[in-house]
Amino acid sequence: MRTYLLAALAATSLLGACKWTDFDDLEGETWVRSTEDPDIGSSDYAVAIAGVSTGASGGVLAVVSDDNAFFSTLEYDTDGGADVGANPVDLGTQKIGAISEPPVFATDPTGRIGLIERSITGGNFAVLFGTATAPVALEFAAAVNPAPTPDAAIFVPAGTGHDFVFAAGNSLYSIPPTGGTPVACTGMDNNSMPLQVAAMDHDGTNLWVWSKSGSLFSYPLTALTPCTGGSLPTPASAFTPAVALMPTAGARVHVAGGFAILTGHPTVTRSASVFVVQLSDLMQVGTTLTVEGLRTSTLAVLEGQTYLVLGVPDRSVKGVAAGAVDLHTFAPTSGVLDATPALSLHDAQPKSGQLFGRTVTTMTFNGSTILVVGADSEIFAYYRTTLYDHLP
Repeated sequence: MRTYLLAALAATSLLGACKWTDFDDLEGETWVRSTEDPDIGSSDYAVAIAGVSTGASGGVLAVVSDDNAFFSTLEYDTDGGADVGANPVDLGTQKIGAISEPPVFATDPTGRIGLIERSITGGNFAVLFGTATAPVALEFAAAVNPAPTPDAAIFVPAGTGHDFVFAAGNSLYSIPPTGGTPVACTGMDNNSMPLQVAAMDHDGTNLWVWSKSGSLFSYPLTALTPCTGGSLPTPASAFTPAVALMPTAGARVHVAGGFAILTGHPTVTRSASVFVVQLSDLMQVGTTLTVEGLRTSTLAVLEGQTYLVLGVPDRSVKGVAAGAVDLHTFAPTSGVLDATPALSLHDAQPKSGQLFGRTVTTMTFNGSTILVVGADSEIFAYYRTTLYDHLP
């Protein structure tokens, strides 16, 4: 069922393919705005999205697209209307010829973004870096030639600013807040093997790394800039799940309270695992959650409650492989993750290959946090669900 909010929203700015709809017959309290491919020059719109709003009015979403590679913003006004921001960036002109699957892309609380790929120029990296509405392109040499494919990226606190840290090959690269020359630090994992990063996050003091070999360990943030002799210290201890899992692209580490939530899947299976690890002793909390088809995740704090958001872009909905998103309640004080979703979302008119949930994020909209879901060249902004109500 599709219900259009014409009376309340007649004056909003709408893209040609956008519509206001409720979720479906069973979720009448869920209201969502869908924005389809706005024709910015890319045929695969919104392969990655990130909320970058910093004010109390409207909202801003950073959008990475491919074929051709573009970076753009989607700007929401206070009434919920959405328009593409000024000056989308053709990444081909910025030495980024194609986007990884999934993109190595990060944002920070100040609205900055970092997108890292191998440059089309020899043994270099190319980075789109800075404020989402006016990022700049950087290019620099990798520690080895040819440049390895970047694996993960994150902004971390660094004094009064932030450093953008990304992993590629056996090294972590740290870009200063001013965007200057990065510091490359070679590392070893907890088994004294060359560092290979699948995902990472930080707790303000330590950088937590989930390696491709399956172990979770940490490096002090102070060891990154500068790293002694170009090398990171050997991790003292690590968490390794009882059933070995070597995570591949799309794995995530989410630090909340004194815990880390790990989400990831091996290369050759749809069966993904979710672990909660207590960081003080690197012991698992509760049992492993298995989610078939999980490919992406994020943490969302909605009305004071923390949720783990899981995107399953090939889940069958109404008999077609359209994709869905689950929100699981998480308690940062105890580390308890509910196995049963508090809310599940999908498109009211699912289509085969829609890829709903291929990317998930949150966005500040009119000063409140809402959920945003990416699909195949389509973005869904949820203004009201059964968990919150921020309908303009």
